[in-house]
Amino acid sequence: MFLNRVDLEVGQQLAPLTKTITKEKIDLFESVGTATLGNGSGQSGPVNIHTDPQKAAERGLTEPVASGQMSFAYLHELVARRFGMDFRQGGDLTVTFLRPVYSGDVVTIHGAVSSKDVTDGRTSLVLEVWVENQREEKTAVGTAKVTVPSPLT
Repeated sequence: MFLNRVDLEVGQQLAPLTKTITKEKIDLFESVGTATLGNGSGQSGPVNIHTDPQKAAERGLTEPVASGQMSFAYLHELVARRFGMDFRQGGDLTVTFLRPVYSGDVVTIHGAVSSKDVTDGRTSLVLEVWVENQREEKTAVGTAKVTVPSPLT
């Protein structure tokens, strides 16, 4: 059944997404920026705390960690799946990263409506969004804003 994008009320949650983090996914995510910008090391592929155990250890980490931008991308996916072009054109997503995400972690991406306003035929929603690992620890939290229909569409 197709759900109306704005049939949500304050307190309701979006259908969550679950992602398994793997070393291969981390490396692939990191390689996208390197393909564009280069890594400056003369080596192929990125060399940083996300891909290199030595670099991670130098920063006090037990192993390479997933980039916070991976969590940001998953949060964006959650909201964009529900609100589509209205979110992609004119929406806003602000995120704070709380703790590392490691290869082998299973993260679940959540969102809940914290406010709703209907004015002049447009529904504006504010969503509290977060990423939670398999230990139910929040690894990232944030706020998403969307207006349906978007003033830009």
